[in-house]
Amino acid sequence: MSDKVSIIMPVYNSEKFISESVQSVLNQTHTDWELILIDDLSKDQSKNLMKEFAKSDKRINAFFKKTNSGSADTRNHGIQNATGRYIAFLDSDDLWDSSFLKEQIQLMKDTNAAFSFSAFRVIDENSNPILKPQWIDKERIDYKDSLFYNRIGLLTAMYDAQSIGKMYFDVSLKSLRDDYALWLDILKKTPFAVGNKKVQASYRVRKGAVTANKKKLILPHYRMLRHREKVSFFRAAFSTIVWGIFGLKKYYLDRS
Repeated sequence: MSDKVSIIMPVYNSEKFISESVQSVLNQTHTDWELILIDDLSKDQSKNLMKEFAKSDKRINAFFKKTNSGSADTRNHGIQNATGRYIAFLDSDDLWDSSFLKEQIQLMKDTNAAFSFSAFRVIDENSNPILKPQWIDKERIDYKDSLFYNRIGLLTAMYDAQSIGKMYFDVSLKSLRDDYALWLDILKKTPFAVGNKKVQASYRVRKGAVTANKKKLILPHYRMLRHREKVSFFRAAFSTIVWGIFGLKKYYLDRS
């Protein structure tokens, strides 16, 4: 199999940012990829933009769901239609640096890893950096490391489907901490994930999203660890507290 990468991009009311996100894929120095756009019943002009992208480049495929079912199910739809060796994720408002795919593939080959991630910067709606980059403190992490604290940003995660098979998001989590749960599932099948300390992507934070999202995710975070991963009450509570503290520090103290 070639080094083709299937890039999964869920789309929902993304007309303001999707063109920039797609362009960051088109700018990749590694050109063996397919971009799978999946619309989750958008109400703006996202669908028309998706159709234009698909017409402009044969590597771009657009799918249109008939019902709104959330990001987890939408990404799963993309994974089902993926034909590449590697599966990567980029939301329709986030960005990759042009060397992202090339560097991550090379890193995975050099380390014989089936799962990788990288450091990333955090930007606002105008693409201006607003936080210090989210660095990689450990170049290799395993299941136990990730159970304590999630270090993997969705926009930098990539796994080798040829090695471990296609892995899907848990829709029962209702698109809350489902990415974290997927990383844990992958790390049950492969010994470690390898991290690239070079900043390779930009995660966009929209106005008013941080505090509301953190509060919304506290209980799902705990429940996922306690009931899905079967960790003890104290460990699940402690990990949730650590995650919350690091999150607050990141968004309120690490301003750039």
